[in-house]
Amino acid sequence: MAIGTGRQRHEHWTCRMAFFSSSAAAARLVVLSRAESTNDELAERARTDAPSEWPEFSVLITNEQTMGRGRLGRSWTAPPGTMLAISVLLRPMRAGIRDERAKGWIPLLAGLAMRNALTLLGADAELKWPNDVLIDGRKVCGILAEVQPDGVVVLGSGVNLTLTDDDLPVPTATSMLMAGAESDADVVLAAYLTELREVYGRFAAAGGDAEASGLRAAVAEACSTLGRTVRVQLPGAQDLVGVAAGLDGSGRLVVEASGRRTAVSAGDVTHLRY
Repeated sequence: MAIGTGRQRHEHWTCRMAFFSSSAAAARLVVLSRAESTNDELAERARTDAPSEWPEFSVLITNEQTMGRGRLGRSWTAPPGTMLAISVLLRPMRAGIRDERAKGWIPLLAGLAMRNALTLLGADAELKWPNDVLIDGRKVCGILAEVQPDGVVVLGSGVNLTLTDDDLPVPTATSMLMAGAESDADVVLAAYLTELREVYGRFAAAGGDAEASGLRAAVAEACSTLGRTVRVQLPGAQDLVGVAAGLDGSGRLVVEASGRRTAVSAGDVTHLRY
């Protein structure tokens, strides 16, 4: 890990020792004491440095992110030291994923990997389409996948580790600590990267085919959105209320309303209780 110059001024050696297990699961691990956005930081480094310096599954993390964001430009905040912001570099084209439609599955496979990891660590975790991981209906993690001009994907996630009731940015959030599950940053990160490698590896081996790789079935099984009545706030359109009937071949949510099925690629989803 390079230390002490320019954009790397916040890196420090002790962090690598603190993330011993995660270092073994990453092709390269960079730990920052703080960052505005780990996605932006990793994207910039991958863009300006030689590709060999940032192989697939290079990872950049911090526990203090000052300008984190989620989908639709929303902010993602937490007190310093209570969450972990994670960005993973993927190179889908080099991995054999060439179908543009396959990229719609990348945030879903990341959510599945995070859900699997948190479940293994003692949380009753579930997916909410398209990019959230919940525990008991409350958000513990958000996913943001950003495709770069050269086709590289920066896969960001923010997972709440040690937030308490007094720390919650919104009442619908939670943390691993509050759920009574493992909340050590290295343990959580190592579990996530291990699961992500397994899920992404199967997806890539199938050429980005969600059906053949088993990804579509696995996401459907883990996704609590499916089978529920939902309200989808569509960009620039009237809300769509109906039953989340399934996922199509591109990972879009299929909503059935008034006998008609609509595939939704973007929008805020609310689980309704009737």
